[in-house]
Amino acid sequence: MMEFSWMLLRLYNKGEFTVESKLMRERYMERMTNQVKSIKEALKLADQSYWKCDPKKHVEGETYVQLTRLLQGYLQNEIDMNPKQSCSENCGFYSFTKQYGCYKNEFCSKQRSCKGDIVDCQFIDSDMWVCQDDPRKSSRRYAWINYENGRTLGNKDSCYRINKVDSWWYWIFWHCSYCFCLCDDKTNSDRYFNIRQVVSNVEKNKVVVGIRFVKNNGIIHLQIQEGDMLPFASVNDSSIQWKPVDDYTIKNEGVKEGVDYLMLSYKNRAIDFDDLKAPEGYVVTGVKFRSVGSHVNLEIQASPFNFTTGQLDHTKSMWISNDNTDGNLENPRTEIKINSADNPIHSLTSSTMESKHDQYLLFTHSDIDLDVAQTTIPFIDAQTVAPQPPTLLSGIGLYYKRKQWFGGFIGPKVFTYDPSRYLQDTFPELNEAEHFNVGGK
Repeated sequence: MMEFSWMLLRLYNKGEFTVESKLMRERYMERMTNQVKSIKEALKLADQSYWKCDPKKHVEGETYVQLTRLLQGYLQNEIDMNPKQSCSENCGFYSFTKQYGCYKNEFCSKQRSCKGDIVDCQFIDSDMWVCQDDPRKSSRRYAWINYENGRTLGNKDSCYRINKVDSWWYWIFWHCSYCFCLCDDKTNSDRYFNIRQVVSNVEKNKVVVGIRFVKNNGIIHLQIQEGDMLPFASVNDSSIQWKPVDDYTIKNEGVKEGVDYLMLSYKNRAIDFDDLKAPEGYVVTGVKFRSVGSHVNLEIQASPFNFTTGQLDHTKSMWISNDNTDGNLENPRTEIKINSADNPIHSLTSSTMESKHDQYLLFTHSDIDLDVAQTTIPFIDAQTVAPQPPTLLSGIGLYYKRKQWFGGFIGPKVFTYDPSRYLQDTFPELNEAEHFNVGGK
């Protein structure tokens, strides 16, 4: 407005006001430069990560999904855990074995047998009452176990089926004890991770703008939300849609372990936590899991783009990962340990972020005393992670959150794209305009 006023005064021959106009323009440019620099500094300091806190109410299939029967508490008499049907050892001897038979149709004939590996056995007491859960409604074997020494595993309330289970003497010298073990049985167990590539339609200029975990046919998938990229690092809101996950089962013809999916087990149950970020000038266009030794490991696909036109270059897309392992001699990946943790949805307070980049944990069982080791933990957070309004992503990561004494959740997080590198803190057009005005007075 001041320059307009001076222009009118010059028009009516009230003076030239050249010095005043030049000073005003210089001060304006100085203010603009300082403002842009402040914005760029603020954007650099701002946290670009975006993840979901716990919901007010946990709903399976909506806010979380879970692995089932990966390592589950299991009662077995030692006579059935060796091929000689001997009771000459103790429960601690059976750290890795299997069920060889069912002696005289004892309790083993009244429960679902373990058709996989039996690991980490221990002796608690000889005799007990066992409450079995309804197999038609629950993935649990037991609701609770009440030992005659007074120790109770689980929450003793109503029961579907109760059995009195007693150890016995074999001849005079050998005591055939019931051991509390862990069963690693893939039968009717949700323990699989999809490792097929999940990418946006880069050739049609679509980018990833959101992500979430889903479980389909017992397989854990990362599902992406994609949208059309527009000029100047923007996204077309009306184009946003979820890309369907691959609908297959592990029994489909042509589907192979290690090619299409990973299967977890007692020996292979680690998952890595990383913050994976694209180089400057690249945005996220895909994601997938892979196997690194015994670990489930995350990868992202990044593609370069032209800021002005908003066009992706699919010919230069690349996959980005963190290849560090816990076996490295220098700066090895570190483990987050979960010990004696309860079912995470029983927590009355919200989880807090626990993991950092370059860490991992082992999927395990819930606490023996609190839950009879019946639940696989952590759970998987299935909430949508998609900033609003939709924006480009510069990275994706996995994290672990929990409340103390609870099993917690594994979830995805995203990193929003930082456009500050495209903000100009010099204004040559204004300088040119100034020289033109001064020269044309």
